[in-house]
Amino acid sequence: MELRVMVVDDDKMFNLIAKVLLRDTGIACNPTICTNGEEALETIGQEIAPDKFFLVFLDINMPVKNGWQVLDALQAFPYPENIHVVIVTSSINKADRKRAKTYPQLIDYLIKPIKRESLLALKSSSYLTTFFSY
Repeated sequence: MELRVMVVDDDKMFNLIAKVLLRDTGIACNPTICTNGEEALETIGQEIAPDKFFLVFLDINMPVKNGWQVLDALQAFPYPENIHVVIVTSSINKADRKRAKTYPQLIDYLIKPIKRESLLALKSSSYLTTFFSY
């Protein structure tokens, strides 16, 4: 069983910070960075398999395909139960949070800036304990 961690955000500075925090918290040594939703969907589509799991840190507002379009597209992927999404956004709009909760892949909704404590708490979520229990 393999966990592939991805950061999907068009902000290069956020991607750098997320990469460092994911490494420092032990979530991922080398997460895949995608700068738009289309790139993320292509990557997942090429690699999805029964024994491969994805943890996707997804921004909502991006060019090409935004986070909502990515979440909609993921509904049609094989093995949708193997894809876990954490929204990481600057949006504090309650409607966005409410909409995000309608997606079965969503396991958390974080407001930027991303915090080390939030990532550490995520490791003990019921969706991810299999990958981080040592």
